Amino acid sequence: MKNGLIKHIFFDIGGVLLEIDPRISLQYWSDCTDLSINVLKDHFPYEAHEQYEIGQLSDHGFFKAVKDFLPQPNCFKEEDFWQGWNKLIVKEKETIKLLPLLMQSYGVYLLSNTNPRHINHEVEERFSFQNHVHGAFYSFDLGCRKPEEEIFLKVLDITGANPEESLFIDDVEANVKQAQKLGFKTILYSSYEETKLLLHSMGIVIERAH
Repeated sequence: MKNGLIKHIFFDIGGVLLEIDPRISLQYWSDCTDLSINVLKDHFPYEAHEQYEIGQLSDHGFFKAVKDFLPQPNCFKEEDFWQGWNKLIVKEKETIKLLPLLMQSYGVYLLSNTNPRHINHEVEERFSFQNHVHGAFYSFDLGCRKPEEEIFLKVLDITGANPEESLFIDDVEANVKQAQKLGFKTILYSSYEETKLLLHSMGIVIERAH
């Protein structure tokens, strides 16, 4: 019998539905620039990255911020930067199997801190899991990012969901804690198998494919 309380399930993407590995990007950039991985990590503009994820920087503006933060002069080319940036996304995780099964009984959504380059040039071209949800909410569209309270409130408003009737699944503890403060049921993601067990323990029915 379907859980009588939870009606909506929100999934993070990176680390939950997709395997990501920043080391691959760093290695590619290191090969392109002759800068060490440690130098690239130490000079990465995290503030600019956050601005990019909430739509305050264009693609070129983000690249320029990265290039300008690196030791000068450097030979970093924009084409090489984006090639490496897209290599961050490795492959789908087994967790994607849950989406089409859950959406038979629940409202299923994506809620991700992400950027237009990864969504438009990687996710939409390489994967199909986003076709098995009722909606997708991205930080760069909403102008805010997890774990800010604002992004959760915006998504609840758009979907018409109540937090007490919603489950949020993410692999970042700070994001999960914020959702809990707002009344969401939560799962701190660690693996596909554990997530299935936790869903079952919460009374959430995973329908078999028809």
